[in-house]
Formats: sequence, structure tokens, C-alpha cells
Amino acid sequence: VPSAMLSSFANGRQTSLVVDVGHTGSRVTPVVDGYLLHSGSCKSGRGGMWLGDVKRGVLEGCWKINGSDSVVNKWNGWKGAPPCQHDGVIPRYILQSKIEKLKANELEHLKKSPFHSMAVHEVMYEMMTSTSLQSIGISSDTSTPFVGYGSSENNDDVNMEDKNDDDEDADDDGPSYVLPDGTKVDLAQPVGKDLCRLPQLLLSEDLPSWIQPQTSNANDYASNMLPLHKLVHRSLSQILDADLRKELASNIILSGSASLTPGLDKSLSIELGKILPASYKHKVISSKSTVENRYGAWIGGSILSSLGSFQQLWLSKKEYEENGAVLGLQR
Repeated sequence: VPSAMLSSFANGRQTSLVVDVGHTGSRVTPVVDGYLLHSGSCKSGRGGMWLGDVKRGVLEGCWKINGSDSVVNKWNGWKGAPPCQHDGVIPRYILQSKIEKLKANELEHLKKSPFHSMAVHEVMYEMMTSTSLQSIGISSDTSTPFVGYGSSENNDDVNMEDKNDDDEDADDDGPSYVLPDGTKVDLAQPVGKDLCRLPQLLLSEDLPSWIQPQTSNANDYASNMLPLHKLVHRSLSQILDADLRKELASNIILSGSASLTPGLDKSLSIELGKILPASYKHKVISSKSTVENRYGAWIGGSILSSLGSFQQLWLSKKEYEENGAVLGLQR
């Protein structure tokens, strides 16, 4: 059963517009009377993994797509070299004593594995969900993070004149975050403050130039990286029934682990108010419980399976052996 349908049931609604901000990206799916409208489903590459790649790019001073080894762009907004420029972001398993027994070529092979990439993303997720960063990130600054300062030419030559000149004299005793390997990230610098505001990129109209490919497919990249409010608008525009569009707009459910950022529901509601017609009484629904928001699909599945009518959809062992999983999809 698709997770959008289950998330809708978890919030007690048979008709809703589910905005799932997950690890691999964001997807908006209309659910009408418990059924999915695939014609109105839209997806974007902005998700938890993408935010982790951006954070890693800021710390290392280079932009790599999906954790690959190939450097697409370089950018440095720090005063001096980026904190993780030389050794990169080091995950926790590298710090274990057992790793020291590996040979150099074995360790290099391990660093190129999907396991290493996921371990790095865990460190980035811990940093993004840290209470210290979230408290700093709550501000009235609505500008796009990492724009208007920094250098893409030389990591040791950074122009900070155009970004908060008053912050240039921040001392070493300011707020900071310490990575698992002991690397200290200065959050008092403008780029450090933008790291705290990183989730705002989910709603930013324009992205920093250094995280966009400088190739002929830049337009395709932009169309596949729509912000959340534009994704909702595209999904609603594909619904032909005007009354149904209004009903869906009034039941927008925000789900997914990457949607746990404080204030994301309010920011999404504000942006939707700017682009939706005034006659639409839109409402963004987001559970205040971390567990309910992250595991909404599982909660919805337990609710669905407890219904008496759901027993009619069960498959017996004999039916499964005769027809396979195809019969389950047909039901």
C-alpha cells in the first residue's frame, strides 16, 4: 500500500494532499476517498539526502552530487579554509579502533562504498537535528542561505564584505558544533548561521549557484528540484475538479523524517498563501510528535489493518501460491 495513503489514514483523513519530505526527495500525492490520484503526483529532488549533501559541501568546500567523488563546483564561505577541507567529513565508524587494522587500500575502498556515504549522512542528520542548531536557526531572516558571499575560485581567498559585516569580529567563544572527530564548526560566522537555516532551502525559490550543475541540463535540474510550495501548486493544478482542489488544499498533510524541522509547516503555509488563489482556505497539517511524523505510514498501516473491511483484501497462502503478489495489487 502506498505510504501517502497510509499517512492520510494516520491523520484521520480519507481525502488529503500528502507532502512527504523523505530521505531521497519530496513527493506530493493527492489522496481522494482513500485512493491515490497518480495524475496529480509530483516529486522533487529536495529531501533529507540532498540537504545532507549541501551541508557536507559547505563543510568540505566542494559540491559533490549524491556523495560521488567527482567535484562539480567549489565554494568557500568560511574565514580561511573550510573545517573539513582536507580529510572530509569523518563518520563514526572510522574512529573505531578496529578500522585502524585495515590496510590503506582496504580503507580507501570502504570510503567509496554506499555504507560510507550513509554513515556520513548520519553525521549530517545528527548535526541538522541538533537542538543547538535548531535554536540558532529560528530567525526572521528569509534570504536564501549561502547566497551573496563566499568564493568559488580559491578556498583561501574569501570575500565576506557583502554578508553581515557586523559578524566579522565574532570571537572564538561564540556558538559552535563539534563533529564526531572533534572538528569544531564555528556557528558565529555568517556561513555557520546559514548552516543552522539549511532547511529553508526546501522552500527557496532560487538555489545557490554553486550547487547547480554548470551544464546544458541546468533547466532539467531546476524543474526536478522544485521547492515544496511550488510542488504543491503543480500537484493541485493537475486536478481538474475545482471543488476537489479546494478540499485538497484545506487538507495538506506534511510527513516524512526530513519534515521534522521546527516551523516548516508554518513556512510552507506562508509560501502557499502567496501563490494559491485567495478563495482557497489552505491548511497545512503536521503532527507535533516526532514519532508520529516520522512513522506516519506505519501508524496508518496499523489503522488500516484493524478495519473490518480490510479482511476482505487478505490473501490466503493458497491464493498467493497460485497467483503471486499480482493478486494483492489488483485487490
